[in-house]
Amino acid sequence: MRLLGEHQGLVHAPLPRVRDLVLRTAFSTSATPLRVSRNESEGWIEARGQWWWCGRVEVHEHAAGARVVYRTYNVATGLGARLVPVTVARGHRGAGPLRALLAELGERLGCRTELL
Repeated sequence: MRLLGEHQGLVHAPLPRVRDLVLRTAFSTSATPLRVSRNESEGWIEARGQWWWCGRVEVHEHAAGARVVYRTYNVATGLGARLVPVTVARGHRGAGPLRALLAELGERLGCRTELL
């Protein structure tokens, strides 16, 4: 797996509430079929879809509440792996997916969020 992008944000709510909500809802609204894995004790959820994409959301303790980290990986192999960064992955480099997740978390938890 090659890291394509990493974005972080803060959720101003207690860590257990944020972690529980992220582990239950992240990647649940995708129109693309995904294979989802979770590790509740380590606080992450990962989804794989299409032929090249893997996204992982981790929730960590922070003085303000919880720090949410969203990483996008290239899991393609062969020639496709070299082409992914300049073709299909261009739209996945931005913080859009994390912005959407932070907005949902803020709304559902009734708290402030911020992109770091």
